[in-house]
Amino acid sequence: MTPFFFGPAEQRLYGVYHPPAPALRSPRQVLLCPPFGQEAVRTHLLYRLLAEQLARQGVHVMRFDYLGSGESAGTDTEGSLTRWRDDLLMAHEELGRRTRAQETTWLGCRLGATLAMLASAQGRAAPQRIVLWEPVLDGASHLRELGEAHAQHTFDPFIQRQRPSTELKDEVLGFGVSAEWLRQLQALTVEQVLAACADTCIHIGTQQDELTLQLASRLRARGVAWQHQPTQTRTAWHQEEAGGAALAPPELLRLLTSAALGQTA
Repeated sequence: MTPFFFGPAEQRLYGVYHPPAPALRSPRQVLLCPPFGQEAVRTHLLYRLLAEQLARQGVHVMRFDYLGSGESAGTDTEGSLTRWRDDLLMAHEELGRRTRAQETTWLGCRLGATLAMLASAQGRAAPQRIVLWEPVLDGASHLRELGEAHAQHTFDPFIQRQRPSTELKDEVLGFGVSAEWLRQLQALTVEQVLAACADTCIHIGTQQDELTLQLASRLRARGVAWQHQPTQTRTAWHQEEAGGAALAPPELLRLLTSAALGQTA
């Protein structure tokens, strides 16, 4: 694997390129789009293992960090959904310059999956396939969940007389957020999220809820194929310090690998 920085000099983004096994080199590439905050911490190991697995099968793979996250430049509060959407498109262009691949898959988890759909609708890039691992489709509901988790994990009964407010202001489970980030996420609805891919959207989750079915229906109406691949792995996403553990169950690794390759698991 090759770590590197890319993008404008004043706002460099961090990426890791996993070259394909030479004997199996193919014209396919996969961009792995990370989630936010503790969810990114929790899935970091799985993303690395997934990248290595795909590279061994002849696929070009790239991982990256959004501005203000991970190893990229910037502070936590410089991030916003529109900025991270553009970071994703920049990462796609960087991967394409390195590979000249003819078939592209974007794979995102949680908010990373949502950003992949938002980026695809910009028209600058249309991947053949988008893999959605439990995407965030209702920003207001997601913020409430984050607020409840933040209040729970920051409450110390030996110091505080009452639980802190669940209303988020400038931090989510140890990660700083801006007022713009909060505003954009609060306004996010399933009606705003519509993937523009040439072939298929593959949804991975324990089930398809009402919002997911609504998204699937709208995509099918636009001629985009939809597949749901159920997973038995239930993930407690909102855990401070990732619950002290990374997430890399073999069942999920198999499902994500198959979906990225366009195969039925």
